[in-house]
Amino acid sequence: MDWKVSLSKIERKKRFFLEGKLKQNGIELDIGFCRFLEPVQVRMVVAKTKEGFTVGGYVLTAIEHPCARCLEPTRVEIKGVIEALYLPESMRRNVKEEKLESLKNIIYYHETEFDLTERIIEAIVVSVPEKVLCKPDCRGLCPYCGVNLNEEPDHKCDKIPVVDSRFEILAKLKNNLENKEV
Repeated sequence: MDWKVSLSKIERKKRFFLEGKLKQNGIELDIGFCRFLEPVQVRMVVAKTKEGFTVGGYVLTAIEHPCARCLEPTRVEIKGVIEALYLPESMRRNVKEEKLESLKNIIYYHETEFDLTERIIEAIVVSVPEKVLCKPDCRGLCPYCGVNLNEEPDHKCDKIPVVDSRFEILAKLKNNLENKEV
């Protein structure tokens, strides 16, 4: 579906409903490309106001995202909310600073149509949790050899970390304390 909306079409109807699917395979996030596991379902309404146009709606999908601890692919359900206010470019100087602070998503337009694809992508990106885990008690990876500790819970790493020569005395003290406790 094409997510471009003609302003004249909205002005005639006062309210314009859009429903469909975003045709993309995935989305680029800060960790890299995450593919969609389900079609991106979008439903929104664009309404004419005194000042401009309001856009509201939601996005439903699921993405594949790596776990923050073990890096295994994880399914993340997305229930994004679309909210925006489109104002004509001529109003940029007329809007007071305090109003700008209360309205979080103001977009200024100067064309006769605007593309809502960016609002859909924005709703998805904002809905992704800051820290994605495959399960709440994910044990992650061994910091020395990289073994997945979820698959090998009794893992004892035989890789000895390189100790800075300045800390050799502390390493010996630690070993002595550990041997005395046994």
